[in-house]
Amino acid sequence: MITKIEALSFLEEHQPMPKDEELKKEEIETYEEVRNFFLNHPDEECISLFLNSFGGKDGFGIYQMVEDVIMKYDKETVMPHALKALNNESENVKYWCIQIISNFPDIRLFKPLVKLLELEDEDIKVATITALAQLALNNLCVNEVIKVLEDETERITEEGIKGFAEEVLEDIKNCR
Repeated sequence: MITKIEALSFLEEHQPMPKDEELKKEEIETYEEVRNFFLNHPDEECISLFLNSFGGKDGFGIYQMVEDVIMKYDKETVMPHALKALNNESENVKYWCIQIISNFPDIRLFKPLVKLLELEDEDIKVATITALAQLALNNLCVNEVIKVLEDETERITEEGIKGFAEEVLEDIKNCR
């Protein structure tokens, strides 16, 4: 069994993990072992390390389960780490961080999320629209989110994302 020191060291050495196509089997197995360790032995030291560890869009299905670890903590504990991770240069880190922070609606996320809409990555755009919707559906900056999404639907050229943004906007307006 892995120790806390070994688990933290592994995460520190993998900021971020290798890209999915370069990821070795033993690396993802150790990552999963580390994830399970912190799932069963919560320690705040792992939050920032996990939020900045995503090296690809999938991580062989393990990345999506990091959320279970982060959900062990309250919003006030997670938020400072999440806000920093949203500024990481890696789009994969941003993508997974957005996915996770959707579970922690907080007004402090509004401006960083709006800035992320400027990115061209379609997955990030969809995740960001979803996270903004979570803010509005939790009665946080509803009018501002509506305005941003209305502006964004005007700019989006990819039909699938545009349709998604329009549906989200409609849902927010219907919940008011």
